[in-house]
Amino acid sequence: MKNKKIAIGLGLLTTFSLSGILFYHQLGSKNLEDLALLSIIKNDQKIFEDYITRGGKLSAILDIEGNRYTVGELIVKHERLGFVQYALSKKMEFGINPSKNFDVYSLAVEKNNSEILNLLTVNKTGLLKKSYGKNEWSLLHMASAECADQVVSVLHKTGLSWDHKAKDGSTPLTVAAEAGCLQALSYWKENGANYRAKDGRGITALDILLKKKDSAISAFAQSFIEKRTPASVVAMSMGEPNFYKKRKIPKDNLADRAHLIEPEDRPDDANETAENSEFSD
Repeated sequence: MKNKKIAIGLGLLTTFSLSGILFYHQLGSKNLEDLALLSIIKNDQKIFEDYITRGGKLSAILDIEGNRYTVGELIVKHERLGFVQYALSKKMEFGINPSKNFDVYSLAVEKNNSEILNLLTVNKTGLLKKSYGKNEWSLLHMASAECADQVVSVLHKTGLSWDHKAKDGSTPLTVAAEAGCLQALSYWKENGANYRAKDGRGITALDILLKKKDSAISAFAQSFIEKRTPASVVAMSMGEPNFYKKRKIPKDNLADRAHLIEPEDRPDDANETAENSEFSD
């Protein structure tokens, strides 16, 4: 009886496994893109590799809740690092659609994923010309606004800089100041950004920071303010003013003048003369 139950169990397990394989095969043959979607949802790189092996493209379009994404965009959006590495190892290109207001680069910035962005931007020189939205922000503007501090250094290495002016006149530095992103602000301070430089709107990052109420940001802003030495300290460092110096008492006729001198100011010979004078008690 026991052996019979084991045999039945093994038979059911085999049936379910075969059903899964059959479903997997039918899914792939019927609609290859569904295979890509399944791999992303399940985070199963083996299925994704099978999708590529069968001729799947990163540019294939998938409809997700009313939005249209390419397979390449989806694996970046869902941060499938292994998928990205595999696709690049197969010399596959992550295509860009100029008509969209996002792409794989902006999606990596949105996720603050420096590893994926670093892979995507290797030997890419066109990023300097890319702009997004009505204000035509650069990727560095977007990273600053979202406080995506992990990707700031990656974008900087591609040639984007803190003083890159967008259509609205803003720079990544002034956008970071407006967002109050201390991590990005600290990075730019260490890399020589000028916090007193005006952007296209005539505003400086320091102007923005000094108006912030946050104590940490205020302390950061104060680090750019020149510390002034109090006047009293300056005076002391220059020496004691003349009016603080003790008067010199002529030694002649000291006995007559002794009562004008404070005890601690009296010369020794004046004290002795005063004590021995005819006026002393």
